[in-house]
Amino acid sequence: MLLTNIKISDLPSVYLLDKDQLPNCAAIYFVSDSKGQILYIGRTVNLVGRWREHHRFKQLKRFNRKDRISISWINCSNNINALPTLENELINLYKPPLNWSKVVAPIRRITPAEMALQHSLQQLAKCNAMIFGFDPIADEKPPTIYLVYPVYDRRGVSGSIRSVLKNINKKASTLKWKEYHTDPKYLGKFGYWETEYNGIRIDLAPSSGSGFSSLYA
Repeated sequence: MLLTNIKISDLPSVYLLDKDQLPNCAAIYFVSDSKGQILYIGRTVNLVGRWREHHRFKQLKRFNRKDRISISWINCSNNINALPTLENELINLYKPPLNWSKVVAPIRRITPAEMALQHSLQQLAKCNAMIFGFDPIADEKPPTIYLVYPVYDRRGVSGSIRSVLKNINKKASTLKWKEYHTDPKYLGKFGYWETEYNGIRIDLAPSSGSGFSSLYA
């Protein structure tokens, strides 16, 4: 199955509050709002049974008060063994915001990726993060914008950076920052971070250099 060929709008679907009308089949399911944004992706061997007591139902029911929520699905009854792999690939492809949030966290609204990115850059600018450069082509990797934040010997703002980005990650948004490397303690435990937006990778790393362009110069 080619994931890029899946059109969510063409899949069978039911309104959230009509979940009892879901079929009894193994499936990958998608929870979407009226604009077609995918909020959550899951897998199950019994779709209607899964939604009788779904751990996200109360949370989604609150969203449904302001926006019509629906459940779409792909019938996987003939390919049950592929469910875990297919679910992971679809989550990585669509990055649904609720898949990255805890059920216990009180989520009042979904934060669009562009707003989460703007907030990230505003907060990073307060930590003196700067633009280092842009790499439009890097083998098979996406175009990359490089950001840096200042360090002095083994001192710096890595703790503040880490706190800022972890708070951003708590938002119900498709934009998430990943700390892909951390220096050992004797080097200062500086963090290296990355995220992706609209096919562009954003890399944030520590630097002892100077003379770079400010994020909001």
